[in-house]
Amino acid sequence: MKRTSSRKPAHKVLTGEFAQNRNANAARKLRLDLSAVKGLAGLSAEQVSALGGQLRVRRFRKRAIIYNGKQSADTIYIMLSGIARLTSVNRKNERVLLEVLGPGDVVCIPTLLPDLRHSLECEAFIECEIGVLSAQALVETAGLAYDKFLLALRLTMGRWWALLVRQSRFVDQTLEERIAVALLDLAEKFGLSDARGTIINLRFGHRNIAELVSGSRPKVSVCLRRFAMEGVLLQERRRIIVVPGKLTAILLRSFERQPRSRLPDLSVS
Repeated sequence: MKRTSSRKPAHKVLTGEFAQNRNANAARKLRLDLSAVKGLAGLSAEQVSALGGQLRVRRFRKRAIIYNGKQSADTIYIMLSGIARLTSVNRKNERVLLEVLGPGDVVCIPTLLPDLRHSLECEAFIECEIGVLSAQALVETAGLAYDKFLLALRLTMGRWWALLVRQSRFVDQTLEERIAVALLDLAEKFGLSDARGTIINLRFGHRNIAELVSGSRPKVSVCLRRFAMEGVLLQERRRIIVVPGKLTAILLRSFERQPRSRLPDLSVS
């Protein structure tokens, strides 16, 4: 939901994969990383261990492309460390930021759903460690029959995936809205509860936020100061404390201000 440059070269991966022959410490760390993934909370310890045995761990440099629409759609990507961003291309041919991703997030939106053309792309914002495995391995480790699971998922979620692809073409936000969405995501992924709001537990300055939302640092600083005056956030050195409810209110207010001509037509023929 934040504009970024639509054309940029893909950077190379830092290192290869090491699924097998891990030492005991590496295997133990991987199990802990996987146990922290909320989406895997329903798996038993044995299933998590089996999943770890099938996982390939890859490291990606800053700006490396983790996933895009040209790659195989049968792979699951699990964030183990770092920060990444999920982007798409809108109708103005601008690459816009849809979500900030952090440890525990699973990047697999297109994997198990109908094979529609899309422009989704996942890019490492800083160096990331990613767990990679096949969709079939994940489903079968969870104790489900892959073909039946796939059929049920496509019957129930296929239409929503098609709408997501369509709607992403209409994403067109102001700098204020892009910053609000980025701060909400950072608070959700890296937040610590505080009496004043949510502390974003990262050393994330104005320059980092400007880079994340693809805005100029001076304009981003002006917007953050305005947020501070409105009580939306507090800044303590390089740490930011946000009030999520007020950030959400900014997005709702902006949406209500949009003229009808800017709102997307989501009807499905």
